[in-house]
Amino acid sequence: MIPEFDVEISYDYELADLRTNLTAEAVATGFVDHHDYQCLGLPSWEEAAECLDREAEILKRAACSNARDGIEEFLNVVEEEDDVEFAELMSVFHWNDVGVAGVSLALSAARTATFYSCSSGLANHHAEYPTVGVVPDAERAVRVVELARRSGCGVGQLWGRWYLYAKSVTAFHTLGQSILEHREAFDALPQPT
Repeated sequence: MIPEFDVEISYDYELADLRTNLTAEAVATGFVDHHDYQCLGLPSWEEAAECLDREAEILKRAACSNARDGIEEFLNVVEEEDDVEFAELMSVFHWNDVGVAGVSLALSAARTATFYSCSSGLANHHAEYPTVGVVPDAERAVRVVELARRSGCGVGQLWGRWYLYAKSVTAFHTLGQSILEHREAFDALPQPT
C-alpha cells in the first residue's frame, strides 16, 4: 500500500510576497539548507517524463503491496538484490524520494526553483506528510496552484517560499504528470530571472 497522511489541504499564499531575489547562482548552489537537498539544475521535460514514468511503475507496484509502505518495501528489495541497479534507479530520481521526485523534476523543468522534498514515508523521513519546497515566479505560481488544486495538493507559504503538500505521494505524482501535460504553457512564459 501507499501511506496516506492526515493533513488538511488548504491554499495559504500571497503572490505579492513570493521571493523575487533569487539568482541562478543562488539556486544552483542551494539557497535553502534543507536536509542536504541538492539542486536539480535545469532538467529537461524528457528527464521529468522519464522520472514520472519510472515513478508510476513503482507506485503501481506499491499500491498492490500488503506492506504498510509498499514504496519502501520495493526499494529495499531492489537494493538488496542489486545495489548497482538500485543506484541506477535512484539516479533517475536524482536521489529524491520516490513519489516526490517526479513532481520536483517537473517543477524544475517548468523553471521554478525547488529546494526541498520528502515523501514522508513511515520511517527515516523528516516531514510529517509529503512535502515539496518551491519558489515560483508569479506567472508560474498561478499555473502551479491551479494544477495543485486539481491534483489535491495544498499550498503553504513561508518567507516567500512555497511548501506544496499532499495526503499521499499519489497526489504529487498526479501533479507532476499535470505539469508535464501543460509544459507548452510553462514554456510560453517568460524565463524567470
